[in-house]
Amino acid sequence: MPLQHTHLMQTIDEPKRLPIRAASDWQDIVFVCAECLHRSDDDESASLRKWLKRELKSRGLKKRIRVVECSCLDLCPKRGVALARGSELATNERKKLRVHRSGDDPQALLDWLTNPPAA
Repeated sequence: MPLQHTHLMQTIDEPKRLPIRAASDWQDIVFVCAECLHRSDDDESASLRKWLKRELKSRGLKKRIRVVECSCLDLCPKRGVALARGSELATNERKKLRVHRSGDDPQALLDWLTNPPAA
């Protein structure tokens, strides 16, 4: 028998409520595709999220830029990891996703996060 959350259900007469807003310390968020990380055949790409978090923390930026693993971003590069940055997702740009290719310098990725280029 499925579990029912009666306290979460609304009656027809009740107005629908939007989710409440919550405060956070971070100013930007980076989504790292979990499917790409798991599919990766090189150790560098597989540990990319952990490396980014460690490097941001060492620079005192851990609370400013949040790095999270997400489900598939549906880009699926052959040799790389798909990434999405919250501040870029909010733009009208068609190319919103990024790919960190196997063999790319991870420092360039860190530079992109800490010193984003001007539009």
